Amino acid sequence: MECPEEFLRYRSDDLINSTTQLFTRAGLDSAIASAVAEILVEADLLGYDTHGLQFVPAYLADVEAGRTTRNGEPEILNDSGGSLLLDARLLPGQWVVVRALALARERIGEHPVVSVAMRGSQNISCLATYVKRAADSGHMALLTTSSPTNAVVAPHGGRSPRLSTNPIAIGIPTDGAPILIDTSASATTNRRIERARRTGERLPQAWLVDNAGHPSDDPEVIYTDPPGAILPAGGLDMGHKGFALALFVEALTSGLVGRGRAAAEDGKAGAGPVLGSNVFLQLIDPAAFGGIDAFRHETGFLAQICRAAMPLADGPAVRVPGDRAHEALSEQRKNGVALHPEIMQRMRPCLEKYGIAPPEP
Repeated sequence: MECPEEFLRYRSDDLINSTTQLFTRAGLDSAIASAVAEILVEADLLGYDTHGLQFVPAYLADVEAGRTTRNGEPEILNDSGGSLLLDARLLPGQWVVVRALALARERIGEHPVVSVAMRGSQNISCLATYVKRAADSGHMALLTTSSPTNAVVAPHGGRSPRLSTNPIAIGIPTDGAPILIDTSASATTNRRIERARRTGERLPQAWLVDNAGHPSDDPEVIYTDPPGAILPAGGLDMGHKGFALALFVEALTSGLVGRGRAAAEDGKAGAGPVLGSNVFLQLIDPAAFGGIDAFRHETGFLAQICRAAMPLADGPAVRVPGDRAHEALSEQRKNGVALHPEIMQRMRPCLEKYGIAPPEP
């Protein structure tokens, strides 16, 4: 993993300890604070540097303002054995998904496929961190999330924002490192747009559309009145693919919990507010189908023949989803976590506010 000169490296344990202290002193239960810190640092270890510790200032603001529930467990609203509906109660998303994974693992012996739908969670950050945990334990995992009150992505062929970025992640065990798919139904993410705006940069490509319907690489078009929108994954030409995936995510999340965009619209008429994000997690035990050894052999073989494919002319070697993340994890565990310069710059005032010494590079 190449590290730009302006990036400083930190010990992952130092980052976890400091972040745990911060959220504990801000009022989160210690176990919840620890789960939040571990997931955020795991995201940076895997190379998802817009979805790790970058979230700290926003999460802290929600805790301090009372928008985040500080203790307790998600509430089980419906339980059919192999399927559950949870009320996340605006708990931190990291805690909610970690607890949902634990519930699914408890049931996987009796129910080879366990599905958990969750409503009202705070942001869950990097999806790859959770499906990696599942895949490392020999289970295939599907994880998606949507935000019913957030509309920033246009449907294909449109310019009006109607959908959230709707990320989806899949963890697949193999006979080597697991395949890790972590993508979104949108051409880019909110976090990347926010960082580009803060640093005064343009996006690498025209992933946005302005309020007049013209493609743009300028982050500012999202903040106009009326706002522009993010294009679906695939952009102007192939955006029907991302749009279709976004609808699938909406059905798995808001559809299954029964409280999404329609309920949010009804809430404007006095039916009660819709808060937080909706999440869907599914855990699959390959041992209950063709067997875990056969599964690992097939998925490992598939990954290897893809890596062995001849690359494009003058192009790099073919990678399988997750290869870059595993490479970053291995390198950063050895040499330290390389943080984008703005991350510690934005974290430092939060730490100092609670009398916590920022970790040393």
